[in-house]
Amino acid sequence: MTTVVPSGLARKIRKTLETRTETVEFLASLATLSDFYGDNTAAERRHLRSTIESHALSINQQFLQSVDGVIATLDAVDAHLEQLADCCREVSGALAASKAKSADMLSENRRLSQSLETSEGRSALVQQFLQQYQLSHDEVYALNEEEVDEGFFEALERVRVIHRNCRELLRGQHQRAGLELMDAMALHQEAAYERLCRWVKSECRGLGEQEEPDIAPLLHRAAQALRARPVLFRFCAEEVAAARHGALFQRFIAALTRGGPGGTPRPIEMHAHDSRRYVGDMLAWVHQSLAGEREVLVQLFGDDSSSAPGEGAMSSASAAEMPSIAELLDRIFESICKPLKVRIEQVLAGAPPLLLCFRLAQLLAFYGDTIAQLAGPRSAVAQALAQAQEAAARSFREQLAARAKKLARNP
Repeated sequence: MTTVVPSGLARKIRKTLETRTETVEFLASLATLSDFYGDNTAAERRHLRSTIESHALSINQQFLQSVDGVIATLDAVDAHLEQLADCCREVSGALAASKAKSADMLSENRRLSQSLETSEGRSALVQQFLQQYQLSHDEVYALNEEEVDEGFFEALERVRVIHRNCRELLRGQHQRAGLELMDAMALHQEAAYERLCRWVKSECRGLGEQEEPDIAPLLHRAAQALRARPVLFRFCAEEVAAARHGALFQRFIAALTRGGPGGTPRPIEMHAHDSRRYVGDMLAWVHQSLAGEREVLVQLFGDDSSSAPGEGAMSSASAAEMPSIAELLDRIFESICKPLKVRIEQVLAGAPPLLLCFRLAQLLAFYGDTIAQLAGPRSAVAQALAQAQEAAARSFREQLAARAKKLARNP
């Protein structure tokens, strides 16, 4: 006998039979169910659904409790974020207000920075101008107060450079400033040259006391610097020539009468009986002294081609005012011309023999040419020797003519 199964039950049975119990999800569900499922009784099985729902409800309640704590925490975080946002808005407002207030200050700061840069640029220009066109206090002091030394000449050179720079100003648009600065530098320059001239004059006064003075480099530099002022240079040169003039006369007389130190060499006049030697010794002394005096003058003033340091070529008028070495030598040896000429004339007045007159004429001609090359042909000593040579030659010719007439009368 066949039993008919209700369709609903049949579906449930079929669904139960089709359920796959080997899947991972099914096994995990059974494991979870075993955690809270009690005894496997008929009553427990009838209430399985409610048990599962109760357990799910319990889990949801636990979840809600946990979410309440998270929500509270999130609310607290949200409150803090609101406070932080408020603080940020306050800071942003404060920054905006500060920026608005400091805008004027920043603008003023930029303006002052630009003004400072402009002032620094002007200050640099002023310093550069002062370096090029003004003397420092030390340089002014060196020109006016201190002794003449290297600092004095450096300051004098500085004045010359500034004076030259002022000429550049005159070529541009600053002619008034250039003229004022040139006037100021001219005052310093003239005062310095006058002071230098006085110093050279005082230093040169002692040069006449020594036969071969030692010229200090500073004195030579001072004399060279005075070449820029021909009048002052001539004044100092004539002062030196005057001092050497008197000293040379004294040395010549001493050489004639007393001789050298300790009697060596012997007095020249001790050989007055030997006319040729007497005249030759005097001329040799003059030539040696002339060479020595020329060396002293060259050491002190330089040769005739020298010029003032830093100065260009002189004008013809300025060069004419400058005394040459030959002129100074002529001034110095002018003192011995008369005693030398008198002694030579005394020898010739003694009617020396014909041959001696010829020898004296040749000797005087030789020394006359040599001395004329050093002191100049128009110098007093060269003229004196030329006159003495002419007198000796005339005496030779007169004696030669007299002897020829005698031979003509008595062949």
